Amino acid sequence: MPHFIIHTSANTIRQDDEQAILQSVHDQAVSSGLFDENDIKVRLVPFEKSLVAGKTDNDFVHVFAYIMGGRSTAQKSKLSEAIVIKLDELFNVENIAMNVYDFEPETYFHRKMI
Repeated sequence: MPHFIIHTSANTIRQDDEQAILQSVHDQAVSSGLFDENDIKVRLVPFEKSLVAGKTDNDFVHVFAYIMGGRSTAQKSKLSEAIVIKLDELFNVENIAMNVYDFEPETYFHRKMI
C-alpha cells in the first residue's frame, strides 16, 4: 500500500522509457511524505486500443492511486497535482489526469495479517 496504477495508450509509452515513467510516479509518491517508500507499488498498463474523446489516436495517461484512508483532501490533491505535473514534463500528451481512492482501514486485509 499504496498502489499506483498507470493506464496509458501504448503509443504514449513509446515516447519514453517505461522504467522512467514508473520511477517518476514512485519518486513523486515518496516526495509527498505520505508513504513509506518500501510500501509504494507502481504498475503500468498500456492499452493498444482505446477511444478517447471520440478518437482512436488520442494518447492519454491516467493514474489511479489506491491509498489507505486517513489522508486529507488537501494532501491527496497535492499528490495528484505533483504527479500530473511530472507526467506533463515527460510527455507531450493532452490527456493526463489522476484520481485518488481511499481504502477503508476497517475492511483492508493483507496476507501478513493472518
